[in-house]
Amino acid sequence: MEENKLGEDSEIESKLKENVSARKVAVVDTAGNITYSLIAGSILDYCAGLNLAGIVASRTSATAINSVTGGPYGYWREKVFKATRTNERSGKIRKTLVDILAFNTFQVPIYATAVAIGSLVSEGKVDMEKVQNGATYLATISPFIGPTLGWYMDGCRKLFRVKSAAEGAYKKPKKE
Repeated sequence: MEENKLGEDSEIESKLKENVSARKVAVVDTAGNITYSLIAGSILDYCAGLNLAGIVASRTSATAINSVTGGPYGYWREKVFKATRTNERSGKIRKTLVDILAFNTFQVPIYATAVAIGSLVSEGKVDMEKVQNGATYLATISPFIGPTLGWYMDGCRKLFRVKSAAEGAYKKPKKE
């Protein structure tokens, strides 16, 4: 009897995931992106050489940027998964590589912008060396950051009953 109930719950959860709106997916992706960025980004800002005022300015600007780009990044991840024909059944290494690709082609340029704004606020000018250092450092550690951001965002999606990027939550639900 317990097995039957679990099977029914799984089927119900599957139906709920199928009928999630693109707006909900974008909100979940945005929240996941912002919260991850606050933690990981602060560490990266410090490594890029920003002082406390620079880190606060960078995270503030990154939060503003991520408020606008969080949903599009989730959408971008899905497109990269689709373009590389990577799905939920694909191996961990393949999914990890796809997350690194998605991250480097979307998040690294955005991070460079956040560092530029942070250095402008803290030093009165855009320090291109710090921007380059930050972008280079982020790209260098992207094999760690890209996949962990992907896992974190997919964890947020799961928490709110949204399909993972590999499953394609932005797909239009099929009509029965």
